[in-house]
Amino acid sequence: MTTTISVSPKRQVELPKEFCERKRIKPGTALRVTEVGNGLYVTPLPGPTENELKKVIAAAGSLRRQQTPEEKEMVRQAIADYRAGQRKRR
Repeated sequence: MTTTISVSPKRQVELPKEFCERKRIKPGTALRVTEVGNGLYVTPLPGPTENELKKVIAAAGSLRRQQTPEEKEMVRQAIADYRAGQRKRR
């Protein structure tokens, strides 16, 4: 699909509804904009992987020691909740 859109005075653009529906872009979706030659390449950012979520939790300090069963369950539940939210958006 090729279309023409305008940039607002605040440098904002509005993507066509059909494009967003096909690419599953919803309000709040993070987009990556990459300069390519004279143009721009726009792609949705993928959600965090399980490994990335574990690294975030480790950086917060809970994986520097042996996790308690409650902490392991919290991590498992956080991952499950995130995945369930992703499925609902599709």
